[in-house]
Amino acid sequence: MRSRKVWLIGFAALLLFSCSKSKDKIPVAKVSDRVITLAKFEDAYLKVDPRFLPEGEGFEKLRNFLDVLVEKEIMAIKADELGYDKDKGVQTSLEHFKRLGLQAAYLKFRVADKVSITEKLLRDYYDRLGTMISMKQILVDTKEEGEHVRKLLVEGSDFESVCKQYSKGPDAEDGGKIMTASFGNFPPHMQDELFSQPVGGITKPLESPYGYFVIKVVKIDKAKARKPFEKMKKDLEDMVRALEEKRFMDQRSEEIRQRAGVEWYPENIRIFFEALPPDRPLTNPPRRDEEVYPLLKFDEVDLDKVLVSYKDKVITIRDYSDVYDRKNFFERPRRANRLAGIKGRIMEIVMNELVADEMRRSKIEEQPELQDLLRIKKEELMVTRMYDELILKKVIVTNNEVNNYYKDNLELYKMPEQRRFGVILTGDETTAKEAYSKLKEGMQVGQVALLYSIDEQTRRMRGETDLLARGGQPEIDDVGFGMAKVGDISEPFETSRGWVVLKLVEMVPGRTRPLEEVRDAVESDIRTLKSDSRLKELISEWKEDLSIEIYEGNLRKAEVHGRKTKEPS
Repeated sequence: MRSRKVWLIGFAALLLFSCSKSKDKIPVAKVSDRVITLAKFEDAYLKVDPRFLPEGEGFEKLRNFLDVLVEKEIMAIKADELGYDKDKGVQTSLEHFKRLGLQAAYLKFRVADKVSITEKLLRDYYDRLGTMISMKQILVDTKEEGEHVRKLLVEGSDFESVCKQYSKGPDAEDGGKIMTASFGNFPPHMQDELFSQPVGGITKPLESPYGYFVIKVVKIDKAKARKPFEKMKKDLEDMVRALEEKRFMDQRSEEIRQRAGVEWYPENIRIFFEALPPDRPLTNPPRRDEEVYPLLKFDEVDLDKVLVSYKDKVITIRDYSDVYDRKNFFERPRRANRLAGIKGRIMEIVMNELVADEMRRSKIEEQPELQDLLRIKKEELMVTRMYDELILKKVIVTNNEVNNYYKDNLELYKMPEQRRFGVILTGDETTAKEAYSKLKEGMQVGQVALLYSIDEQTRRMRGETDLLARGGQPEIDDVGFGMAKVGDISEPFETSRGWVVLKLVEMVPGRTRPLEEVRDAVESDIRTLKSDSRLKELISEWKEDLSIEIYEGNLRKAEVHGRKTKEPS
């Protein structure tokens, strides 16, 4: 059940930028001194998740959507009147957003004009899409160790022996296991290096969150089938843009680090690593009142040893030990990630400071777009705080209400039948028939997916979906839920994305969940209903004190026929 508060606050960022300058002067609504222009209305309507759109058809739907935006403005005005801009929680959250959210925006802003998606880039990406590489890898802690390992391999040393001697990976004892991965699933620097290698090629040391990988390419399989280039072009543009933005952001970050003279001290990071406790399961975090500080024990002579230096500053073992104590369990480095995990956590601290310095020098916060972003984020925080204090904290739900609501709404808490499928998505009917034959011969779904599927997600999932109810993947519903038993394989059929073959892997019958199982959900639904009712009452009261004008003639000029109708997955 979607809260009305989520609807209202969820639209805030959608009013940030507008595409049409000509429509930016045309008002569709005015709430006190706040104006919603036709441009901002169209932008919000076209961008919003379909689930947020109100009911209605034609102009009625536009009018209902405008009412939601007006109510969002009413809440922002009231939060300002009640002084939530001075609330300590709001101020703290806004500062946190400035440190992290604005820094990400700053880096993206700096690379936006550098990303150019050419036909050649698209063609190169398309030509390699679906390419599978089988590889063996050696994981080491430092770049120097990686270079030494690579030198041994290039000079002819046996891979298994070198892996057993140097690798810190879980497969070191076996001399490295063969793994398979597809093009498009690596960060830019790894993908460029890995997919430029021939069979037998050895990569240079590749930095990762776990350390440095030296990889040997064992086998290369080109894609069996793909959709035609023109049919994939729009998706390719999105994929290539994301990859190129990441590439330029990485380059920009590295430039910032180089200017600051960032230098690491691996031998001291290793001292910190050796002090880390055994990794505790992420599902079982310790309670704060169970912890005894300092959590890590070091020799006194090691405390002032430097982990990283930059500009005229250093972070020592003592410094980061204090940070480690203050961080929650999930933000602390783990032994599984070795030295790179510690380095990555410290890098976050260093980059936060360096990017903040760059932002101050650039005066980017003075840019109108960033000013708008900060204003809208502040309003979002203020409205959330006001909603929590005036409404949510005052809602009481009794056991009697829970019991009665559950009895009256059993349909809401029924678990429908769910099915898991093996899915092979191909670009043409001929390939789909080949995949169908392989499945009928007994080949595993995962193997068939790797050989024939053009869908990267199902390839990563070894061809299998999550458990799905009807409606989870509408285009396969009729065929998938028409299959009689586990193991059945469908004939190839066509969808909007290509030709599909299904194998029924698992069936879970539908059932009515007992109250004990869904009590929290029932209570949450009642709380939402009560909160929404009270919010509606308050907005009606607040409206009385405000001047609200609606310009229906201007609203009728809205051009929103191009909004995406794709349902969320």
